[in-house]
Amino acid sequence: MKKQNFFDLNFDQLKTFLINNADVDVKKAKMRCQQLFNAVYKKNIKSFDELTTFGIELRDKIKKLISLEKPKVVDTQKSKDGTIKFLLELKDKRNVETVLIPDKTQSKYTICLSVSVGCYLSCEFCATAQISKNLVRNLSSGEIVSQIILCKDYINDWSTHKKITNQVLMGEGSPFLNLDNVKVAIENSKNKDGLEYGRTRITVSTVGIGIKKDGMDSIEWAAKELDVYLAWSLHSSIPKHRSELMPINEKYSINSLIPQLNKYYEKTKLPIFIEWICLEENMTEKHAQELVKIMKKVPSKLNLIEFNPLTNKDYKPASQEKIKKFSKIIQDNGFLSLFRRSRGRDINASCGSLANKKSVGNG
Repeated sequence: MKKQNFFDLNFDQLKTFLINNADVDVKKAKMRCQQLFNAVYKKNIKSFDELTTFGIELRDKIKKLISLEKPKVVDTQKSKDGTIKFLLELKDKRNVETVLIPDKTQSKYTICLSVSVGCYLSCEFCATAQISKNLVRNLSSGEIVSQIILCKDYINDWSTHKKITNQVLMGEGSPFLNLDNVKVAIENSKNKDGLEYGRTRITVSTVGIGIKKDGMDSIEWAAKELDVYLAWSLHSSIPKHRSELMPINEKYSINSLIPQLNKYYEKTKLPIFIEWICLEENMTEKHAQELVKIMKKVPSKLNLIEFNPLTNKDYKPASQEKIKKFSKIIQDNGFLSLFRRSRGRDINASCGSLANKKSVGNG
């Protein structure tokens, strides 16, 4: 029997697995799951031999049935600003990247997680899309949550006071094209016996994928099943221009997404983060005024993101003067506008720069 990867299971799935495969008594299954989650996600055990709370017979069963295997860290790069980028090798020898972004004190970090190898979307300003042009495959839930474990190991983040304080699912790939696995990874992150992150410590990004999921629009489904911050990668408020930057806009238009985003807010009471890459061409007064109209319809905050130029595209970063003028229009209309400077640019770890050719070159 092929071993079940521990990190691929949420709490309830693990409980069912133990009952059906390890002959764990139904009445004791919850307790055993709590012990396992605490041992792995809090005490960071590397082998089930360390499970001293389990009898030898049950421990041996668990060892035969369940694996604690994680991706391998095959390269680590550190930026002059403290940002750390990890190249991970997956079981099938494909590669993916994960980034740790420090705060000003260099003592707290935000982890930027990838959800797939390559990306299906062809956003013109994103290096991942330009290199791969195609999705190679989605990551499993275990491959997503393991990124957190590996980074916690690297910075020794196993005390009750977390060093990695925030998670953003904004690395390689689109979370809304891998929702089932993203859901399990987030459940294990939020579980009090697991990694124990609060709902406002996790942000999931979407370009606005309006597919149906369990009879609901996917954004409404995510409000119910994920219940974390949602970041909408908008980047242009003018439909024709957005379609040029992001071809997915032809399928899921801005206007079609607004009702779904409102449902997300109504369910979670969390404002939507609007992500906006600062290009010379989209930091105009017209774009700002159209964006204000959108923000009046959707409870939201604006994140302005410094653009990292691509070698094969003619896009240019907006000047600081343009950014200030654009931001002032948003603020003068009563909305919050924040500017996010690029981090880890010297190691290609900044926003839109995860284009490791190994990620997509192995088949």
